[in-house]
Amino acid sequence: MSIMFLITAVTLIASAAFTQADTAVAFSAGLTHNVNISHAENVVYDKVFTNIGGGYDNNTGIFNVPTSGIYVFQFHTLSRQDKSSWLELYHNAYYIASIYGHTVNDFASGGNSVVLKLTKGDQVYVKAVDKSYGVDTNIYGRQNEIYSTFSGYMIAPVYEEIPVG
Repeated sequence: MSIMFLITAVTLIASAAFTQADTAVAFSAGLTHNVNISHAENVVYDKVFTNIGGGYDNNTGIFNVPTSGIYVFQFHTLSRQDKSSWLELYHNAYYIASIYGHTVNDFASGGNSVVLKLTKGDQVYVKAVDKSYGVDTNIYGRQNEIYSTFSGYMIAPVYEEIPVG
């Protein structure tokens, strides 16, 4: 009887681990070169550190949500010396949060993080603010000096129940 219980317990643990690994979503990307952005456009983080679930596109800078759930996002920037960086995080077309950095005669940094409930197919991305607001975004980056990053990971899947009838 105890052997049967042990086999059942191991089977349940293994299937729970498979389910969790099967739905894991995480990405992290960084910027490897200087970028000067004067229009409201996406920041394309070109160096992908990890992309579990395949949601981040390093050609567009957009994270396409592969699994509905609760997600944490972090974004950081370092402006070039005597320049500014003003970035905003968007969920689909909706503004979520900002970071800004400017210092005279030095580099300036900024960072922010948020927790969002997302649905499969949603998009999350970082966008520079248009220079009509008085700021050109100048982000510092080098192949071996990555200060500007965009990362996200799912902390829990969300399964919505749909009433029948």
